[in-house]
Amino acid sequence: MRKSNTDNLWSLGFMRICFANFLLFASIYMLFPVLPSVMMSRLGISTGQAGSMFLVFAAAMFLVGPFHAYLGDEYKRKRVLVYSIFVILGTTLGYIFVDTFPRLLMLVAVQGGAFGLAATAGITVAIDITTASRRSAGNLGFALAARLGMLVGVAAGIWMFQFKGFSMTAYFSILCSIFSILFALRVYVAFRAPIGVGYCNLDRFLLLRGWLPALNLVLIAFIPGIALLLIKQGDYAALFFLVVLVVLTIPFTKIFVKLSQHCQRGTANTTCHLAMETGILIGLAVCCFLSDHGEMYSEFTDGTGIADIYLYTDFQLIYKVIGIGILVALAFFFLLTYPYYKRKKVR
Repeated sequence: MRKSNTDNLWSLGFMRICFANFLLFASIYMLFPVLPSVMMSRLGISTGQAGSMFLVFAAAMFLVGPFHAYLGDEYKRKRVLVYSIFVILGTTLGYIFVDTFPRLLMLVAVQGGAFGLAATAGITVAIDITTASRRSAGNLGFALAARLGMLVGVAAGIWMFQFKGFSMTAYFSILCSIFSILFALRVYVAFRAPIGVGYCNLDRFLLLRGWLPALNLVLIAFIPGIALLLIKQGDYAALFFLVVLVVLTIPFTKIFVKLSQHCQRGTANTTCHLAMETGILIGLAVCCFLSDHGEMYSEFTDGTGIADIYLYTDFQLIYKVIGIGILVALAFFFLLTYPYYKRKKVR
């Protein structure tokens, strides 16, 4: 009988699912820095409407959350992962041709829901193919792959947009999605008989014991979220906040795992993922709300060009918000999160 895991954490299957996760996050995050200005230019929407895209994306992730467990139980988890990435691929292609704001919001909502399903299915697959003694280390490695994908995606998306325009950025995102699917398809997952999970529940969605660290993580992730759009405007020092979030991924993943019971490991990882994504997306939205816009013509190497709408942001204002956010997040952690974690941890 073929085995889906070994005592070695970095088995071929685990490396493949980590690469799939890395590429999934890269494909999403290379779009985030450039979508607001592109859609403002093409659709004539305001900065506030551009910011609302990110809130719709976040809401969609939560709307599909209660159905994670049912879909993962009723259908093969790898199939849920692959089909969800395929939907992400299709919505990214749709960004190239979308021509109205309502249709844009529809694409964003579908992509947000698919991203939520894909990320959770990936977490479940990574746990399933890892032996019990290696699962804590596997959780950390898988989460780190996602955040590295975020970091690389942001840098690659901005670079591609500046030199090749939005269409090529979107096609490169689609290429990352395709390779993510290919890596996922090459992961062997042993058959698990359905256990009859209900249509709607909190399993594989929200760890209620982790509500306080989740709020803290939203505050922390808000900081790189609000700084992310500054990178496109030439403030590359803002990348520092994304790097800090990558570093903090490991300890916070440990916190959520240690707050969970034995059968709640997947739920703990999903809660950590959702909290981090929510903070980033709220930060992106707030940055858009606090920005103004102007127009500048950009020409690319192939001779084409667009009237690029730039988000003119008051850097001093944003960094004041960042400074306040850092103080609040630190105070929240030391006064509330850490004492709560010490009392409630079960591992």
